[in-house]
Amino acid sequence: MEEGFCAFFHLFFFAINTIKGRSAAMDFFEWVGKHTGVQLNDVQKQAVLHTEGPLLLLASPGSGKTTTLNMKIGYLLLEKKVSAERIMAITFSKASAQDMSDRFDHFFSNLTNDQVHFSTIHSFAFKVVREWLRKNRLDFQLIEGNISDEELKKGWDGPDIPLHKKFILKKLYEDTNGAQISDDDMDELMTYISFVKNRMLQGKVLERVRCNVKNAIEIFRAYERFKKKHTNRLLLDFDDMLTYCHQILVDDQDILSKYQQQFEYILTDESQDNSVVQHEIVELLAQPQNNLCIVADDDQSIFMWRGSDVTKLLQFEKTYREATVMTMSQNYRSSQEIVKASNQFIKRNQNRYPKEMFTNNPSAQPIEIKSMRNYEDQLQYVTEEIRKSGGTEEVAVLYRNNASAVPLADKLDKAGIDFYMKDIDAKFFKHWIVEDMLNFMRFSYNKSRVDILERIHTKFNAYISKQQIALLKKKNSGTSVFEALLESDIPSYQQKALPKAEKLFKDINQMEPDKAIRTIREKLGYDRAITKMCEKFGFNAEHLFGILDTLEKIAEGLGTLKGFADRLKELENLIQTSKFNKNKSPLTLTTFHSAKGLEYDKVYMIDLINGVVPSKDDMDRYRNKEYGPIEEAVRLFYVGMTRARTNLELLTYNYKGNERVTESMFVTNVKKIIKPAGEKSSTKNHIRADLSDENLLQLDEIELGREIIHRKFGPGVIKEYGGDQIGIQFDEAGYKELLVEVCISNGLLRNKEENVK
Repeated sequence: MEEGFCAFFHLFFFAINTIKGRSAAMDFFEWVGKHTGVQLNDVQKQAVLHTEGPLLLLASPGSGKTTTLNMKIGYLLLEKKVSAERIMAITFSKASAQDMSDRFDHFFSNLTNDQVHFSTIHSFAFKVVREWLRKNRLDFQLIEGNISDEELKKGWDGPDIPLHKKFILKKLYEDTNGAQISDDDMDELMTYISFVKNRMLQGKVLERVRCNVKNAIEIFRAYERFKKKHTNRLLLDFDDMLTYCHQILVDDQDILSKYQQQFEYILTDESQDNSVVQHEIVELLAQPQNNLCIVADDDQSIFMWRGSDVTKLLQFEKTYREATVMTMSQNYRSSQEIVKASNQFIKRNQNRYPKEMFTNNPSAQPIEIKSMRNYEDQLQYVTEEIRKSGGTEEVAVLYRNNASAVPLADKLDKAGIDFYMKDIDAKFFKHWIVEDMLNFMRFSYNKSRVDILERIHTKFNAYISKQQIALLKKKNSGTSVFEALLESDIPSYQQKALPKAEKLFKDINQMEPDKAIRTIREKLGYDRAITKMCEKFGFNAEHLFGILDTLEKIAEGLGTLKGFADRLKELENLIQTSKFNKNKSPLTLTTFHSAKGLEYDKVYMIDLINGVVPSKDDMDRYRNKEYGPIEEAVRLFYVGMTRARTNLELLTYNYKGNERVTESMFVTNVKKIIKPAGEKSSTKNHIRADLSDENLLQLDEIELGREIIHRKFGPGVIKEYGGDQIGIQFDEAGYKELLVEVCISNGLLRNKEENVK
């Protein structure tokens, strides 16, 4: 009996010691290491111990930031004895919040029963807004979420008007511009509205925000008015959660004080993704103690287009005079080669905290740069390399735009390779360009279909008017529309155009689909019609012609027009169902943006040409000395590089179809950094040794927008730079493409005097 009693007390005191956190002889980190297996480095330990006052923890890729943040929460609970309700842990997305929560449970579920609430800032904001609305006895309705095509097509009048953001914007666009809104314009308009609200922009500042949607400011203001006045309920979208929350915290001292007193410690993850209004909400909540831990990496801020603002991080020490800034620079993910090159590459950017990322990981494979002849060779290479790998390692193919995924998915599927697509975007198959192509093909089968002709008659060289379409509808003769029109009174310019178009449609019906698409584009004049539409409505020509190029690639080798239509349906289904391969396939296809936070054994970064990475818009704005977009493009490229553990390949090419393209300037930059085997020693060193003029342009001084003087052609501005070529717009000699090696080694280019520092 006595032995049993002693054994009970022994177990009791052991349990008490475990709950308290550790034995007296063991410090917190030893104890945590023993129970969780986590061993922190010195900087991570310092970050965990810093609990009072504002801390900015700059976390390089693969530096263990989520683990460190969880250890910090564990320290507050178990060592500082802070109750879980006093801790607010915020991250950017639901997925990140769930990941942090899962990791915390993995580390501490056996050590504490406390449940820290990990949430997004949106969910917290929604809680504040609902509390304020209840307090003021106001009703509300959320107007975001899924909406069917049938709902979108409903009229404005009637009993069942769908109060949905897209429907409202669609109607306001039509009222303002007298035309229906395209899917592309709807996406851009919604992005614009989200951006200005997250940046808290008002008044004349709105006019400085770029948006290609006609009368975007007017539509935005009408939308805001509508939400407040249309019904007896306040209509709220997701961005309103943030802007209303911020205003409530500013105006309602009772609500602000309640949450300031509740949350003694605030920790935010992925803070480089926070928008201005999100930063402002966190700053308000943290007062007056400012026990705030901001975990971020300014070098991975890649969501400027939806309102994120890296300058808030860069001004942290101005916002909080007593701030501490720590840098977690040790990368636990990638090889020596990848870390060294990535660390050097990101230094292109000027607006950043100085950091030196390093790793103690071993060396692996050198970074490979593959320059293909054309786009098709790139797809073939990636497909063949993945096939040869045999699925023994985790592989990702990263791209800038979702449109890149469609021809790649087509190629992989034909090779019998399964894949998981992280961010599924099947909008490609619903795009009006795709529908146009299918309608041209449908019409070639039955040239009496006035209903199909009505959709495409303005997009080919037959000059058919609306009045003629109305006449054809009235006749409804069942004969060829061309015959019916030729029998009527037509202008002279149509007498040749109509028979020619009829003949082309007859030929198209018998062609292989890729040749049919090329005929529609060139001989029927579809490309010309698209160019005119871009000029008139401000459409993105690069995007639209990219869709056409993709369709041609898909069409290759399919034999019949019906085979092409069927293949599009197969691909759409393939992409939509690829989400079920998440835990089955070792191959992931994803954009650079969606890859952030993930890691793979091998990474292929594709379509690395100027105009894509960086985008044409990034380059144009850089030439005009607007540096923000190009710096974000650099960060995006850096995010792509740092996803790889041991193998990284950068892929570029010289031709997209018949168009000559240039290697991405970022690839050229990486080439200089890694100096592949067999490459000549630096041109710069050669010049310094043989040419004494300090005003000669050096290799590392080449940048878009730089003004130079050529020995023969005179003054000019660098417009393109990629691979071994440089494109210069000369004042008198016009545009010329020159070999970089020849220009530099022969001292042909000089800096203008104002460029010399």
